[in-house]
Order: sequence, then C-alpha cells, then structure tokens
Amino acid sequence: MGWIRPPGLEFDTPALNYGTPILSSLNCCHNKNHTMEDTYPLATNGKPFPWAHFRLPEFVVPNHYDIVLQPNLTTMRFTGSVQITVEVLQVTMHVILHSSKLNITKVTLASLSSSQSKPVDFLEYPMNDQIAIIAPEALLVGVKYNISIEYSSNLSDTYSGFYKISPSGFTGRLRIDWLAATQFEPLSARAAFPCFDEPAFKANFQVRINREDQHIALSNMPKKSTNLLANGLFQDEFFVSLKMSTYLVAVIVGNFKCISKKTNGILVSVYAVPQNLGQTEYALNTAVKLLEFYQNYFNITYPFDKIDLVALPDFQAAGMENWGLITFRETALLYDNNTSSAIDKKRVTTVIAHELAHQWFGNLVTMKWWNDLWLNEGFATFMENLAMKIIFPDLYTDDIFLNLQFKTMEKDSMNSSHPVTLPVNSSAEIEQMFDIVSYIKVTSNIL
Repeated sequence: MGWIRPPGLEFDTPALNYGTPILSSLNCCHNKNHTMEDTYPLATNGKPFPWAHFRLPEFVVPNHYDIVLQPNLTTMRFTGSVQITVEVLQVTMHVILHSSKLNITKVTLASLSSSQSKPVDFLEYPMNDQIAIIAPEALLVGVKYNISIEYSSNLSDTYSGFYKISPSGFTGRLRIDWLAATQFEPLSARAAFPCFDEPAFKANFQVRINREDQHIALSNMPKKSTNLLANGLFQDEFFVSLKMSTYLVAVIVGNFKCISKKTNGILVSVYAVPQNLGQTEYALNTAVKLLEFYQNYFNITYPFDKIDLVALPDFQAAGMENWGLITFRETALLYDNNTSSAIDKKRVTTVIAHELAHQWFGNLVTMKWWNDLWLNEGFATFMENLAMKIIFPDLYTDDIFLNLQFKTMEKDSMNSSHPVTLPVNSSAEIEQMFDIVSYIKVTSNIL
C-alpha cells in the first residue's frame, strides 16, 4: 500500500502454533467442574463461541471463492453472496472465518460430492470479527465442502471495506455521481464478504458484479461476460484469478472512462471520472515503462492479461496494490501538462513505481502474517527507488531518499519505535505496522 509519507512463491516462514482448535474434536469440556461458558467467549446470541483466538485456526482452508456483489448507489446498501470451497485438514464440527458488520441471512453447507446443500446454524463473535459455521456432522479430513452465505450491509462511509464515494460534492441535499470502491488491506475484506481474511489463506476468486446500465464494474481480472438480469441490472462476470490473499481482492463500480495501451500482450489502462480523463496520459506512459522495466529486471512475467490504474476521487492512502486493479488518490495518479508542477510529476511517478513493484513483492510473493509486513513494503520501496533512478533520472535525486533515511533514524531512536518484525495480535497492532520503519528502514538495510 502506498504509505502517506513526506514529499519527496511464498516465503519460507515457520508455521505458527495456534494451539488446539477449541471444540474441533468430537469431545470437549472434559473437566466436569467447568462449563463451556466458563472457558469460551460468548457469541451474540449468548451461546459459547468455539474459538478464542485472534488468528484463525488452520484445520479448514479455502481453495476457491465465488462472490456476487450488488451495490445500490441510491440506497447506499449492498447485497452479496459468497460460495467458498474449503478443504478439511483436521476433523472438526465447525468452520471459523471472518465477517464484519454483515447481516447474514442464510448459510448452507454441503460436501462437493453431494448435490444437496443444507441450511446450518452459525454463531457470531464481533470482538474478533469472526463467525462459526456449525456442521450437523463431523467434517472429514481430505473432503472438500462448499459453504454458501447470503448477506447484506451498508456501503461504508469510511475508507475501508466496500465504501461509497462522491466526486461531485453536494447538489441541494443529495450528493450526486456516487461511486463504490473497495479498500481491503489489511483487515477489511471481511466487511465485503465472509472470508478467511489472513494473507496466508490464498485462494482463487471468481467475482460477479451486478450494476446499473450507466455504470461500469472493474475487478482484478479481465471481464469475461456481461448478462442482463431479470431485475434490469447487468451482471459483469470476471475470469477466475490466480491464488491470492483476500486483502488484494478489489471491486469498483461507477462512471469511469479510460485510456489504454498494450505492452507485451498486457493491456494497461488508466481510469478516471470523465472530467479528469485528460489528465491520465502521463500515468499511462509511466505505467507502461515501469511494467516493462520490472518484467525485465525480475525476469518474471506479470501474470495477468491486464492491469488497471484507477484514480479515485476519495481515497485515504496514496495507492493500493490490488492485483490487476491498482487504486490511487487522484493527486497520486493524475497529471496535467499545463498546470501540474515538477513535484506533482515526481509524486505520481513515485507512487506508480511503488504500487507496480507490489505486483511482484506482496502480490506474487506474500508474507504469511502481518508481522512480516516489511517483506512487502521494504522491498517495494527499494524497487520504487531503483526504478526511479534508472528510468526517470531527471526526477530522482539521492538526497530525497537520504532525507527520508534521516527521518527514519530520528523516529527509530524514540522509545515508541519498534523492531522491523514483531508479534502482532490485534487489529490495532497490525495497523501500526504501516509506518516509516516498515517502509524506509528496511529499504535502508537492503541498500
């Protein structure tokens, strides 16, 4: 993710010990003096929730998601459904996954060998954004099951999850030209669809978006087809993705226009709201140069047929590296030859270089857990600076990075600083990892 800073394959990590999955075996509560209520947290309905840890257990893992999202840009709500194919690694009576502020209306469960899905009970534990799906009988090792969940929620008014954006301000009492976009890193995919929302749980994703005729829909993969639904909406279906982490899934719905160019068979497109389309040419040419540079430097081909760069009118970070669908703050992507400054050009070039580097460092190669965020951000920042120095020497000066190094040393000398890697066991601790230590100190060490 593009950190807001001053101007200017899977890693071989040891498996973490989650402890014994609570209630995962067929026996529980062996101590006759203790009830489940004494031992386990309570779900929203007052029943014991069968998992007491912040991290998810590893006895059930996802293989594939089939997601349908339908945002309503009038009511500012969305409905959704997700079918998750999971594989059981240890006999269990329940499946633990993430869900945040979703109104779940139906859950069904079936083995892939069965043609009948049966409704099942579920428990919610908002403290850890977790739900537990209760199986009617033991889920067996080596068997694959399909979990189907239907739900609804509000489009968020923050900058995370599936959130609403207005580029046009207010007209009377109503805001017009609403858009919807996602920002999932680090912990907000769970606010758009129930999922195993940890970076190690990579899976394939099939995304379908139901939209109105005047809008377009974008996702990580190229569009496969568009069909007219009975309710008058159009459904865009996208090709199945490579295996990736949930925080890299992305969806955008709204009125956007684009310019495009092909390089080595890859379609590179830059999207903006229509009134800003004239400011996208520099970003397109820059992205093409950087994509060619990274492919040659790594000797690893970018794995998708397309890559979209989208200027969002309301976005908190400078950029976000969603695989195949990179999102940017408008000031980090748009450049006007007549009115923009040299500093603007440098900022746009730097952020594009950083987010494209993430297509390899972070997306293709991903840390197992957020304690190793430096593997994503440190190497992406290193490659950003290397690419700038080689391709855009007129925009790069060593003193800019040197300045950041001194700021990092100042920060790192304070008692409030932290090691490059350390245990993180809460949402707040994960958020705090996105700082100058993870970005610049690591880059300095690589140099």
